[in-house]
Amino acid sequence: MNVTEFAERIVFGTTLEDKLVAPGRLTHDGEGQHRPDVRSLVTPGRPAGLQMRHDLISTGSPPSDGQLESERARGQLLHFLANHELLATELMALVLLKFPDAPHAFRQGILVTLQEEQEHTRMYIKRMRECGVEFGAYPLGGRFWRIVEPMQSPMDFVSRLSLTFEQANLDYSLHFAEVFGRLGDSETAGLLRKIYEDEIGHVRHGLHWFRQWKNPEQSDWEAYQDALEYPMSPQRGRGPRAAFNREGRVLAGLTDDFIDSIEVFRQSTARPPTVRWFDPSAEAGLAGDGDSSLLNQLAKDLELVMVPVARQDDIVLVREMPSRDLRKQLIDVGFDLPEFVGLDARTTLTNRKLGRFAPWAWTPTNHRIAEPLVQSVLRPPPEWSNEQTLLFRKSWSANCLRRWLSHDDQSHFQETPTPDWFSTPDSVAIEIFAQADVQAALDEIGSRGFEKAVFKLDLGASGRGQRRFATGRKLDETDEAWLRSAFRDTNNVAFAPPEDAVPQAVAVLEPELERVVDLSFLWDARPEQSNVAGASEPCDQTPEDLRHPQPAKSLGWTRSLVTAGRKYAGTRLSKPFFDCAPEVRHFLLANRAEKLNTIVNWLAPRLAAEFSPRNFTGCFGVDAFVYRGLGGKLLVKPVVELNPRMTMGHVALAMQKRVAPGVAADFRILTKSQWSQLPHSIQRAPLTTSHDGRWSSGLVRLCEINETTRLVPVVLIGRDCLAAVG
Repeated sequence: MNVTEFAERIVFGTTLEDKLVAPGRLTHDGEGQHRPDVRSLVTPGRPAGLQMRHDLISTGSPPSDGQLESERARGQLLHFLANHELLATELMALVLLKFPDAPHAFRQGILVTLQEEQEHTRMYIKRMRECGVEFGAYPLGGRFWRIVEPMQSPMDFVSRLSLTFEQANLDYSLHFAEVFGRLGDSETAGLLRKIYEDEIGHVRHGLHWFRQWKNPEQSDWEAYQDALEYPMSPQRGRGPRAAFNREGRVLAGLTDDFIDSIEVFRQSTARPPTVRWFDPSAEAGLAGDGDSSLLNQLAKDLELVMVPVARQDDIVLVREMPSRDLRKQLIDVGFDLPEFVGLDARTTLTNRKLGRFAPWAWTPTNHRIAEPLVQSVLRPPPEWSNEQTLLFRKSWSANCLRRWLSHDDQSHFQETPTPDWFSTPDSVAIEIFAQADVQAALDEIGSRGFEKAVFKLDLGASGRGQRRFATGRKLDETDEAWLRSAFRDTNNVAFAPPEDAVPQAVAVLEPELERVVDLSFLWDARPEQSNVAGASEPCDQTPEDLRHPQPAKSLGWTRSLVTAGRKYAGTRLSKPFFDCAPEVRHFLLANRAEKLNTIVNWLAPRLAAEFSPRNFTGCFGVDAFVYRGLGGKLLVKPVVELNPRMTMGHVALAMQKRVAPGVAADFRILTKSQWSQLPHSIQRAPLTTSHDGRWSSGLVRLCEINETTRLVPVVLIGRDCLAAVG
């Protein structure tokens, strides 16, 4: 039997004996004289019951580690692995047929590897039968075949099979060998360890020839990335995160640079990904000031806050690609990293099937960012109307609260009456249309009994465009100069309403209250219905729906940390009120946090009545706070601002789940100066975890630190880290 005949029997044979035939001594006589056409082979020959299933999206997942106590589950896992070994056998025979002119040493190495794959298949079949499972008892997938079969050169083969699927098996085989060893199944553990040792040689063989054929000016990693075309990616060359096996890769000859790079590489491989990106300039952009160098730098500093809210198969668009070291740190602390794509390189995604867009906010700027990818997304973005700018205005939030607190409004929401511990309409802001209105508004607030008031630009964000004024006095020259500058800035407001529209406020002036605790209530107004494929589609709204709008989904609440200048500084992730006075804790948490739940239930129908008719979809937040009224009585202002976008509260909510029970932790946005003042022992505090993998002490950093950094988002876990920041 010559090599071609041997390979033909494996590729086209229709019995298991054909696939696993022991060739004996092979000759090279007459090779390729009557070579079959293998330019495009949809499927190899297969015995009855072992055909590959191309009609299934998925053939299911193998049993989890925790299920392997069962003999049947062990057999099912071995069945899954045996199919991969059989596919590898067939593909190695195919490469012998496709490339008869490949170097003789390469073909000889393939012959040795092929026969080892045959032996692996035999071992798996024997052991699974002992577990009571026959080969063919479960559907057999053909993903390996579909991805590797179209190879156009031996370089394609070693890139796709040797350096991808066989490299991944360095993780899987050793991992399962250790799992079976812990279960006391020494026979299966020994089988898997033998396969693991062989796989090291298989990867080494492929790597040798890969280096012979690659561009010598490229590193191994650069050439490997260039050799793979979507849907292939280095992601497939790695097993589960917890099973990543550095030692096996070193033994196979891979460089440290290659190993480090593949460990942190991410690309969506399963469901159509959600595409996310951060934008701190939503309000500023609507105000015509979204391109400042400060906002651009803050966007770079904070854009990785999208990592906690993303899933592993998501895509996060970034202005600067995070370094390999930072990605490694994020993996080590337990994040399932998404795929990162440069914002300027997003058009590379046009050939991908994308799920939906989830920017920080929907604004005209972010619609322009999404526009090149709209044809690739399954769920198009919501339409933008200039009227939606209204939702971002503080004056709109104030008018909503005024109506909701008024006596007339109560008849519309009889099921959720306003509690007597809510603020009164006197606490609501006054709209400012021109600089001349400020003095009259100050006098009005003073007549209500308040000594101070806070001026806020209508489209300001995170404390920008704010100033405190005392009531009961005339504005001085300094005040007037500051106001002139503030009103001059409002002349650039983008997307202004038509001239015949109702005049819009440019600012608000609100009474300054004695804030005790800041709160953020988080929502998701994305009404969906599931289809049979597990995706989601928007629901069509009927007139009846609009008369009785459905409330958005409440995601929960968080405690915001706000500076004296009313700028967001962070969010408490656990034990939210541990540093508050006992009366405050009791006020908020008594009777299973009855008051917090009341606020949510009071807001829900009122928010639905405002957002649903405007077809708003996506995440949004409601800022509120507890304050001391007359006589020191604790009261709640249920709406300070409505934020029609994702907020840092949503980010914090995603991270809360990672903190161990009973451990105090904060998500903080530190200035560069605050970061620099932290002791090195805190900056480098190693992360420790509880038995279930949740954070119990240490620090997690969510940005690079360099010369241009201005803000540093971090998670501080444990009292020592919290005390260092204060």
